[in-house]
Amino acid sequence: MNTGNLAHGPFTGLRVVDMTVAIQGPHAGAFLGDMGAEVIKVEPPGGELNRYARGPGFDFDMEVMGSQQIAMNRGKKSIALDVHTRLGMSVLRELIKDSDVFITNYRAEALDRMELSYADLSQINPRLVYGRVSGFGPKGEDAGKAMLDGAAQARGGLAAVSGPADGPPMPPGATIADHSGAMQLCLGVITALFVRERTGKGQEVNTSALGAMMWLQSWELTHTAMTGADLSRDGQHNPSIASPYGVYQASDGGSFLLAVAMSDESWDEFLVFGGKAHIAVDSRWDTAAKRIGIRGDGDGVPEVRAEMREAFSSHTTAEWEEFFREHPEIIYERVQDYRELLIDPQAIANSYLVDIPVPNFGTTKVVSNVVHFSETPGAGPQLPPPCLGEHTSEIMLGLGFSEQEVGEVLAPIDSAAAEVIDLVIP
Repeated sequence: MNTGNLAHGPFTGLRVVDMTVAIQGPHAGAFLGDMGAEVIKVEPPGGELNRYARGPGFDFDMEVMGSQQIAMNRGKKSIALDVHTRLGMSVLRELIKDSDVFITNYRAEALDRMELSYADLSQINPRLVYGRVSGFGPKGEDAGKAMLDGAAQARGGLAAVSGPADGPPMPPGATIADHSGAMQLCLGVITALFVRERTGKGQEVNTSALGAMMWLQSWELTHTAMTGADLSRDGQHNPSIASPYGVYQASDGGSFLLAVAMSDESWDEFLVFGGKAHIAVDSRWDTAAKRIGIRGDGDGVPEVRAEMREAFSSHTTAEWEEFFREHPEIIYERVQDYRELLIDPQAIANSYLVDIPVPNFGTTKVVSNVVHFSETPGAGPQLPPPCLGEHTSEIMLGLGFSEQEVGEVLAPIDSAAAEVIDLVIP
């Protein structure tokens, strides 16, 4: 176990070798780093493509890392290695000898070809926890199939139940499959570390974006398995919940998710305020269980939703917010965009966002550790997002390599990075 010199957290003393790309793999490494582990990101000499990814509004020069790189790789160290060379592979294998966890989302055939499979690495470090996340799982004919987030959402069923009822399927507007795959990988790695404390042995951990998508929809899939009902898109409503539950618009365009009025009194007052007092006497909605769709039979759902749309349109966003604040037994939230969420007082109070320095940019907010421990709090991002190969010398010298060997590894970095930039941005 490597002690390192980082701030304390529940995983302080653990060293993680992070050989990942894009989002699903790197975000798992970021979480382990937030918990105090020393996470060493292994990149090719040209750097991971995350560094150069651009998107809407990101018009900074190439000296500024991409937002995906910052979000997924903050808090890590970077070592740039060409693992296809004798020296590069030698450095990686020495690093793994002294590490607790190896995580990757490379395809199995590539790992086998580089002799970086679990069978290979467990021979040099029997205590190693080897975590791999893929698109569609380690078994079956599609085990080696390529995946991007939207593909997993499509195959995993989420796109089928997202979007307008009378329109095509729509994937949600965030990389849910990648992030949930990262969470499942973290759970697997942490469980394997717990087992290692009991047995002294490491093991291979495998999960996938497809598996994670199915796990996120466990209730819905079980419902279809039991009933045969094919849940379908329902626009601003949840296809599994036959009730008023859904998103509604105020008169000035603001949107609210209304979940349920827990008390009959608050339901009645909501209807009176919205000019729909006659619904209060409708026996189909006269209990909280019916209003949340647990005990209702689904009769009258389109009609009550239409009435509620009219009710919400009778007042402004500010008027509805004032009303809801006075009725805490109504579960609701105003729909926020990302700019609002970045200054949400509740997110700030719980330290879900932290400011980190970014080379050539200044400071930016990132989502930090969102799990709180009473005795061993997570450290959050302990380092800024690393420049390409920034810690190569430190790590190699610590492993016993010479200054000459360090220079040999570092030599191709600048030219290789320039080639990648030319390829990505011609």
